[in-house]
Amino acid sequence: MPDNSPREVLPHFDPHDPGLSPERAYATYAQLRRHCPVSHGERHGGYWSIARYADVRDAATDHMTYSSTGGVYLPPVSGSRFPPIDHDPPEHAGFRELIAPLTSGAAAKTMEPAVRAIAERLVDGFTGRGRAELAAELATPLPLEVITRLYDLGPEDTEEIRGYSEEFLTHASGSRGPEIIDRVCRYWVGLFADRRENPREDFLTGLVEANRELGATDDELANMMFILTYAGHDSTALGLGNTLLYLAEHPDVQQRLLDEPKLIPSMIDEILRHETPLHWFPRQLTADTCLHGQQMKAGERVLLLFASANRDPEVFDPADEIVIDRRPNRHLAFGAGIHTCPGMALAKLEIRTAVQVVLERIPGFRVDGDVERTDPLEGGGRHLGVRRLPVTW
Repeated sequence: MPDNSPREVLPHFDPHDPGLSPERAYATYAQLRRHCPVSHGERHGGYWSIARYADVRDAATDHMTYSSTGGVYLPPVSGSRFPPIDHDPPEHAGFRELIAPLTSGAAAKTMEPAVRAIAERLVDGFTGRGRAELAAELATPLPLEVITRLYDLGPEDTEEIRGYSEEFLTHASGSRGPEIIDRVCRYWVGLFADRRENPREDFLTGLVEANRELGATDDELANMMFILTYAGHDSTALGLGNTLLYLAEHPDVQQRLLDEPKLIPSMIDEILRHETPLHWFPRQLTADTCLHGQQMKAGERVLLLFASANRDPEVFDPADEIVIDRRPNRHLAFGAGIHTCPGMALAKLEIRTAVQVVLERIPGFRVDGDVERTDPLEGGGRHLGVRRLPVTW
């Protein structure tokens, strides 16, 4: 006799669900951690999701089993690979070495005076008005200016990069994604040709010269510059926006930070944990693997749910509350293992500097109007942050 009893519907996470919101995402993560820490989704070619902190961390640090060579999007948005994030050793190390002049802790420290000057100029541009839109006037332009300053690019290039990044955010999940990437890569290839013809004392000239030993093609370098630039300013903008929103909603915390400025770095880490800018990254299995009783096959895609890991109550107590002096705080907002975000030091510097300048110039700022969170389909379905933040003081 057939079994007609209703089957249990197990929760799963769909990054391209049109109804996704920060609240819904975190509610889904909580369900997954409790009931289905390794879940399966049928859409987008099929994929697994890993939700608990220990499992996400272990997978992120095991590149031999959880390979990055399958790409950073689900489903893929391009036939191209984006170094170094889409590469495993030994190729990965060569590309990381190429970008080391931009991404080391020492490089971030040398940028501190420039970052401070940019933040002060942006904030001073609106202090006299008594109100501002902090996403458009600070959180977005600050990291964009910083990264183009690192490249020694002019204002016209800054606008070019801003334009293609915003376009890609909107269309990464659709059919226009590959066309945008191809167009952007042609832009970078043109800059490489210019630097070979007219070398300067800048990063791009150093890049094409250093690449003589590595031997990457211009297309590979262009894909690297696309992902480095896009991720380097948009993820920082999301993190900064989330931090400024929290402060705008908590004047008591603003005052505490003014009284105890040494708490600013730990507060930033806590916001990055609680409001993780990039919620997930995919891997591809190189071998059959069993986790929590789920049999996953070689070649299958796996989403590492970093935002879920960062709310795991087994590691962070209380997990759903912001504790600005939380210690220790081993969050995974920047990933883990060999693919830990190379721009981590610079991103933290930018957010810290912006917070310091805002607290100095407009203490007591508060939300004044409708806050707009990111569209859930931005950036291929993983970017959840703040896009509009009107404040007054």
